[in-house]
Amino acid sequence: NEVGGNSILITSSNPCEGKTFTAINLGVSIAQQLDLTVLLVDADLRKHNKHHKDFATDFFGTDMTEGLSNYLLGQAKIPDLLVNPGIERLVLLPAGRPLPNSAELFGSPRMVRLVQDIKNRYCDDRIIIFDSSSILGCADPLVLSRYVDGILFVVEHEKTTTAQLKKSMELLKGKPILGTVVNKSKDRVN
Repeated sequence: NEVGGNSILITSSNPCEGKTFTAINLGVSIAQQLDLTVLLVDADLRKHNKHHKDFATDFFGTDMTEGLSNYLLGQAKIPDLLVNPGIERLVLLPAGRPLPNSAELFGSPRMVRLVQDIKNRYCDDRIIIFDSSSILGCADPLVLSRYVDGILFVVEHEKTTTAQLKKSMELLKGKPILGTVVNKSKDRVN
């Protein structure tokens, strides 16, 4: 495929710039249009605020309280955490509860095994999308960027500053950036 692999990380400079919305829309579009199975991983394990949305609960209406964090802590197996939200070829791995040491856990051998397993087991017919936290807020996206084949960067129109974007790109230097998505633009495209 065009990415040269099957995994994409979605991040941005700041919280609430539309990463989750972008990840969900991309995942649903790929599942419906390209006949590929999409594994959408909620890899934002930071303490959530009132603006943050948990995609399994808030967008798909599932009642999953466990997820990736439970797997990383050795409390659950991945097959027990996967959920189909009612869209053919779309599978969710919810975040689970927030973890203060998420960057450390993302760098753990357990996470390495998980990524290798999900990337290699279904490499020909599955796309894995990791919905991550913001890059200027924590180290999580940098750690996750080691595992993915490409990075999609979300920029909020009239909010993300040039300085923030420049700093983010410096942090991602040498990483496989696929491109940017400008989100929340009020400009109309004809």
